[in-house]
Amino acid sequence: MASSKISTAVHFVTTRPQAPIKAAGSGVAWVPNMDVFTHDGGVVVKAELAGIRREDLTLTVDGNRLRIRGIRRDSPRSAEARFLMMEIDYGAFEAAVELPAGLDMTSARAVYLNGFLRVEFSREDTGASGPQRIEVS
Repeated sequence: MASSKISTAVHFVTTRPQAPIKAAGSGVAWVPNMDVFTHDGGVVVKAELAGIRREDLTLTVDGNRLRIRGIRRDSPRSAEARFLMMEIDYGAFEAAVELPAGLDMTSARAVYLNGFLRVEFSREDTGASGPQRIEVS
């Protein structure tokens, strides 16, 4: 069965532009590919972040919005290097996802493994509010 990148879950709204943001002064060079899905216990946000160090990631929750920020650093290469193809984005990135109501935002657990960041939220909103930072393990 073929999968589609089009989400049928109407209540998920991502603030991803159609193309990477490269406006002067924005500080954001690209937006990672992401999946957001529900299961019986809650919601999972999965981001493709290969080549990024854990310490270069920042995750915050404010209200029902998860914001993922970080930087992918380019490796040094000789001055004579001439690209035949360049598809990997480097530099600062940011993605934000509006999550559905009814989640316990304080339950967020984040794991970064094999180039994928997985952030999981359980159901049963406790009514916590205000920005909070999520530690990545």
